[in-house]
Amino acid sequence: MSLLITIFIVGSAGLIYKFRDRLGFPSGRLSRQFNSKSSGALTSMGSDEFIELSFGKVHYIYRSSINSSSTLNVFVHGFSIPMEIWQDVFQSLSNDNQSCLIFDLYGRGWSDAPDVPMNIDLFVSQLVELLSALKLSHQKYNLFGVSMGGYIVQRFTELYPSRVSKLILCCSVGLNNPKPSPVLLSILSVPILGPALFKLIMQRGDSEKIRSQWAYPGSDKYKQYVDLFLKACKHHPGYLRSLLSTILYFDFDSALNSIQTVNKLNIPILIIWGDKDTLIPVENGYRYHQLYKNSSLTIVPGANHSLLIEHSDEAIRAIKPFLNEKN
Repeated sequence: MSLLITIFIVGSAGLIYKFRDRLGFPSGRLSRQFNSKSSGALTSMGSDEFIELSFGKVHYIYRSSINSSSTLNVFVHGFSIPMEIWQDVFQSLSNDNQSCLIFDLYGRGWSDAPDVPMNIDLFVSQLVELLSALKLSHQKYNLFGVSMGGYIVQRFTELYPSRVSKLILCCSVGLNNPKPSPVLLSILSVPILGPALFKLIMQRGDSEKIRSQWAYPGSDKYKQYVDLFLKACKHHPGYLRSLLSTILYFDFDSALNSIQTVNKLNIPILIIWGDKDTLIPVENGYRYHQLYKNSSLTIVPGANHSLLIEHSDEAIRAIKPFLNEKN
């Protein structure tokens, strides 16, 4: 009997090892060139560049204005959609001759995915190191954060208040966000089983939960971003691993300490929210507006969580006058 058990255990271990990439997450770096400049544009925003930071290569695009010492607009994306979520706003401000920096967080887009806990500290340190490594002349930043990126820029502001001129928060996490049940989190934490289950769920791409975050699911823009997601699943070895790590280690509703500190700085803050947001309800936008005394609130009618893609014109119309206001 013990012999049969031993054979079963050894055989199971062999099968798990043989199919480990299918059950878990593949290893390796991105299949792209590692030159400082890419051979061709990876996005529709123009020439891309890469820079080596402490945890890997980071993909970014920098556009400078005539006045190189002007305030720099820095864009931070959210949980799953990379820098492209800001592309309409980025292009519009760049066309207005404003200095802009946009980049992919670790594990997203074309940035490397270090096998470390994906928490708030990692992403804030990525932003800090990127700004330092680029050696730009800008002394002040306007920080733009959407969804998870909203909490990242608030935390950055808490730690480096003298460098921040204004904050733009779009449907930001940080306050009473829905999270997976403790039971599901426990299952996702189990080696092999957790990654296998997560891959099965996420690789469907066009799921009902994803569609529910769009005002116009089935539109060309929706299909474009589903395709972007599926390509990331296929070509980025660390993408799904990074998403799972973020779910396990990123505290999505702990922004109150940052809010209390930032509020004392009296930094102008623009809050933008869709009134039909199904992921982070618009009530959170009103709550942010209540907590931040020097804030203004723009509610976009009919917009869901993907408002920067589907309702970018409305967002831009709110952002430009806000940036032109003197502090």
